[in-house]
Amino acid sequence: MKKINMAVLITCHNRIQKTQTCLKSLFNQKKIENINLKVFLVDDGSKDGTKEYVKNYFPQVNLIIGSGNLYWGGGMFLAWETALRDNIEYGYFLWINDDTFLYDEAIYTLLETQTEHSNIICGSICDPITKKRTYGGAINEKKIFRPFYYKVVDVNGSPQEIDTINGNAVLIPYKAYDKIGKFDKKLFHAGGDLDYSLRARKKNIRVLLTPTHIGTCERSGINNEIKSLKDIFNVKLLPPKVWFRICLKHGDSLWLFHFFYRYFSLFFKILINNLVTKKR
Repeated sequence: MKKINMAVLITCHNRIQKTQTCLKSLFNQKKIENINLKVFLVDDGSKDGTKEYVKNYFPQVNLIIGSGNLYWGGGMFLAWETALRDNIEYGYFLWINDDTFLYDEAIYTLLETQTEHSNIICGSICDPITKKRTYGGAINEKKIFRPFYYKVVDVNGSPQEIDTINGNAVLIPYKAYDKIGKFDKKLFHAGGDLDYSLRARKKNIRVLLTPTHIGTCERSGINNEIKSLKDIFNVKLLPPKVWFRICLKHGDSLWLFHFFYRYFSLFFKILINNLVTKKR
């Protein structure tokens, strides 16, 4: 049987221990004898020895050196672009976050979740200790008036159709990529995975969640990290420039309202938190 080529896309920055764990779990995958993995890892200016570690212990990884200013979206865009320049016909692209540890049959589960060859499959990820869902997919039950209001979907033992994804572990078949394209390069960190899944839905490509958790990763919430006005402009916390682009692309006729609503809510939250802090 001819093997199917799969390009694994990863980007990292100064998280050597997590990157080590991620790569080890990736190369320990089971039940994928018919899959030929080729890993494209963008090291975006790490100063902690990540580059040297990968060269020494994972020489089979295609290491790409970034400028240090790519962030997640830019790094993934570069990894994808590099894979596409490769003289190999890929059947799948697999996004993996470098802080995600994959269970032994993660890739097998992603492949088995497909009901059609064009399906995008999002892996459900859980907390390493509590085993509760931390990343995965969500659905929009109020598409008309609240296009960015999503209800988290937990695993139930069967594939479930979802609207949006977290990019921790996502399988993109070439058939889907051929219709959607790569990452939006202007969404340089947060928001790239949201945008991609919404673009997929507009192309009538089904997005499914795995029946079970396929790995672990601790949760870090964007809104929970915004504690001051300065944080609103943090590159990693969905700054106005990025949110504006997402609203413009996916907010329909009320896109401007959705853009300002987010910051009104955040301003109010920051104000209340400051008042409570002062009283203490």
